[in-house]
This record gives sequence, structure tokens and C-alpha cells, in this order.
Amino acid sequence: MRPRRNSKLDRIFLDANAGLAVREEVLETFVQVSRDAYANPSSIHRAGRHAQAALENAREEVASLLLCAARDIVFTSGATEANNLAILGLARAAKRLFGRPIPLVASRAEHPAALAPLRVLQQQGFPLHLVNLDAHATADVDAMLEHAATSDVSLSVLQWANNETGVIQPIAALASHTSDDHLWHCDAVQGIGKLAMDPSLWRATTLALSGHKFGAPKGVGILRLSENAMLDPVQVGGGQQRSLRSGTESPPLAASFAHALRLAMKEQKASTAHLQNMRTIFLNALQNLGIPFLSNHCMEHGLPNTLNLSFPDLDGRMLIPACDADGLEVSAGAACSSGAALPSSVLVAAGLAPEVARASLRISLSADLEEIEAFEAAKRLGKLLRRMCKVAKR
Repeated sequence: MRPRRNSKLDRIFLDANAGLAVREEVLETFVQVSRDAYANPSSIHRAGRHAQAALENAREEVASLLLCAARDIVFTSGATEANNLAILGLARAAKRLFGRPIPLVASRAEHPAALAPLRVLQQQGFPLHLVNLDAHATADVDAMLEHAATSDVSLSVLQWANNETGVIQPIAALASHTSDDHLWHCDAVQGIGKLAMDPSLWRATTLALSGHKFGAPKGVGILRLSENAMLDPVQVGGGQQRSLRSGTESPPLAASFAHALRLAMKEQKASTAHLQNMRTIFLNALQNLGIPFLSNHCMEHGLPNTLNLSFPDLDGRMLIPACDADGLEVSAGAACSSGAALPSSVLVAAGLAPEVARASLRISLSADLEEIEAFEAAKRLGKLLRRMCKVAKR
């Protein structure tokens, strides 16, 4: 069961891309495994072996869902760690193997958890090229391939879907050129549970997921490796998980991740249909109120739950606080940077003027949103915007 947040419409949650509540049945799994598999899974006594069995059962279930071998699943604390391990690990291993820094190619739409390790590598001598975006933040994959082809070995970084505009990136073109020499890391965080699994994903050298995006507890993610992926570890210690990610593993978090992933993939088709319906209801209701806005999202080739709207005549610095005061829980972009006064770098890279990008809202719907909430949210947002427009004209 998906937990209900409230029943009185006092607060309406429209920030699903930042994370969801733990599903009740997944929380039950966490509690049960915490109780039954309490020992350190690296210990060799009976309790330790029992914890290790719970951990490996979860790893095998995740691997079966993601069509890979269990040894190719690395549990992490989330997608930030998984992105760092993949990007830093692949690049440094390639440098060690080839004796020189390899070219790095990425889109300007990548999440900060991917862009930051790329910048670190750039400071260490790795050439980095960031390709341009169209108005929906779609990456120029032709340019990515062109730059990747300038070297006999390279690393490309391209997400599955963008967390801000919701656009689904053209990963098939990049996947067709992925090989042992042309590496591709995919941040696939936003797609799980919202999109049908794209076969192109299986071509990725590494693929990152984060559990709290689809109903697992916060603090657990995975990195899926291709069979021949070679990474240098980012953190060292006890040698757990093939020495790729040392540190005591958590059977409860691993089991919860596996359970939530299974449910998200099982319910994806029905969830997508519901999300598309709620998105249409919200958008139509807002349009019927006569509120002028710009659409930065992609309806045809985007996440079914995501809207990104700009209100050029308003002071963007006041939008999020005003929405929060009126009980609308929305964001302006990635949660890790939404508190910043700067405009969204993704929207600016997609061609918006900084002041327009600053006056933008990301509205991302959850699968438990009801029609009455969608209508009420649009109505409430419309009243709020009218109020702000009157103040702006004084």
C-alpha cells in the first residue's frame, strides 16, 4: 500500500521527483529484516551468515529485475554515491589502463551528482565536453558521439530522464555505440516506476538507481555494472562488494530496495496511466483559470508525472515560499540545489533567460495523487499567481 499523506487537502505534495514516502509493505520488510538479520553480514558466525544470506537474496532479486548477474549489483547509499563510484571509478581505471586521462562527454542536463565528479576529473586533467540542450533539455547526442569518437577510448555520461523538465533522453543512439572502449554511465534514477524499461539501458557500462525515488527508504541505491566494467574504488576499507564499495552492508536496506523495485516495475504501466491522467487534469485546470505561463516540459517524450512551468512576469525568488505558505509542496529543480538563489542551470542551458528560469516551478506528481488534489492544487496555484501578479504590477 502507498501511504496517504493527508486527507484534508491542507498540504498537497507535488515534489515526487525529489523523493517519495516509504511504502508500507516495504517498511515492513525493513523492520522484519532489521529484526531477523541483525548481525554484520561479514561475520562468519551463524548470525552473520544469516545476515549475509538476506543481503545476497536481495542482491539476486535486484539482479533478476535488472537482467544482470548478482555480482554486478553494488549496493550504495544512494544515487549520488553510485554516480560518483561509476564516473570516478571508470575514468580512473581507464587512465591507469591507458596511461592518460580519457575524454569525458556529458550533457548539461545531468544531475549535480553526475556533474560534480566530472568537474573533479576535469581538474585532474581529464578533458571534459558538455553538449548543448534543446528547449526541453534534450541532449545533443550526435554531438556526444562526435566528441567521443575523437579518442579510441572515452566516457559518456547521459541520464535516462531529466528530473527537472522530465524529458526522456535519446539513449538508444548512445547505447548503440557503447563498447569496451566507449563507456557510458547512465543515471537512471527518474525513470523507474514511471517508464517502461528501455532495452537500451542494458547496454550501459554502469547504471545508477536510488531507492527513495520509488518507495524504498532513503539511504540506499545501487550501481549496476556491465559484465566487463572495470572501476577503481572510490572508498577503501574492508573489501566488501568485490572491493568496489568497502563498508558494512545493510541487509534491511538491501531487502527494502529489492522489494520496492519489484513493486515499482510491476505497477509501472498502471502508474503511468494514472500519472498522465492527473497531469492532464492539473494542466487543464490551470489553463482554464487563464494563467499565462511557459511550458518547459515535454508532453510527448517526457516523464508522465512531470511539469515544468515558467511565469516570466513574477519574482521567482518568492514563488517557492508562496507555494509553501499556501500548502503546495513544489520545487524549482533538483532538491540538492533548490534552496539556492541561482536559477536552474538546466533551464538556462535549455535557453531560458536567467530571470525566467528563476521564475519556474517543477511540479512532479506521485502515483497516489487523487483527482480532487489535482484540481485543488491547480486552483490554489492559480489564486496564488493572480495575487503575485497584482503585487508585481503595483
